[in-house]
Amino acid sequence: MLQATKHADVVEPLLQLAPLPDSVPPDVVAVIPAFNEERFIASVVISTLQYVRRVIVVDDGSSDRTPFLALQAGAQVIQQPHNMGKAQAINAGFRAALAHAPAAVVCLDGDAQHDPADLPKVVRPILEEGADVVIGSRFLGIENTAPGWRQVGQHALTRVTNVTSGVHLTDSQSGFRAFSPAALRLLRFDTPGLSVESEMQFLLANSGLTVREVPISVRYLDGNKRNPVVHGLQVLDAILSLVARRRPLLFFSLPGSLVAMIGLLVGLNVWSTMERTGNLLEGRALLTSLLVIGGLLLALTGVLLHSMQHMASHIAGQVRNDLKTQMERE
Repeated sequence: MLQATKHADVVEPLLQLAPLPDSVPPDVVAVIPAFNEERFIASVVISTLQYVRRVIVVDDGSSDRTPFLALQAGAQVIQQPHNMGKAQAINAGFRAALAHAPAAVVCLDGDAQHDPADLPKVVRPILEEGADVVIGSRFLGIENTAPGWRQVGQHALTRVTNVTSGVHLTDSQSGFRAFSPAALRLLRFDTPGLSVESEMQFLLANSGLTVREVPISVRYLDGNKRNPVVHGLQVLDAILSLVARRRPLLFFSLPGSLVAMIGLLVGLNVWSTMERTGNLLEGRALLTSLLVIGGLLLALTGVLLHSMQHMASHIAGQVRNDLKTQMERE
């Protein structure tokens, strides 16, 4: 039986699989974050190994047989010490994949929602066209078989993420994605819960990485493991948190300016009333002060945070250029 291991401990696969066809790229690695996926993980690993030579399953503190079955199916298994969330699982998978010097890394879910047969199509823009991130879209030219209410929620989250991040995709929540080595080195995620795809979209906005979408098929073989309404609200909450951190002008300065303008309008009403009647509307005057001062403070906070973010982005850009130069020399 597979024994529990410490964070980022690696267990190599037990199975020796037959050689892949010559059409399969030898240096593509698949990363599958998994939490309590014993029902599907073995079949997902076996199917994925038809298209790549190495599959890394990051077990995110499962309480079932997920790591054992993944190992038996031929995957390299990395075990997190406890449930740390999908973002940290992907980070661990990226670190493990980089050790194999891959030409590309493909992420897909462990619940059999994604069809590994789409993997060559997802990875092709990186291997042949120089793309850095490729997102498999469930809504790009292929009929989606998800229930109508589920599609409405997915489209709503995509629209909110597109508007707030500045990067426009047709499917912001897809977990079927491919990454170039440059993207693997630049992208690190820290959002909690299952909103890492939204965080990725914010990171891509100022990363300088080339993003593409390709159509994929999707299948829903299992019921919802979590309440879809609660899940949607959690993702929306994470998006708002990302906006506050990465788009401070939108989150702080714009609402602050609107609040200050409302305060000025209330103040004009107080002044007009005082001019006509000689009476000071003390309540409205106090409200004017609160709105104007509070709004200006919010607007100033947004400007300061934006300046700090701009400086951080400039430094990150210099790091990216140095990294590209180093990679070209190698």
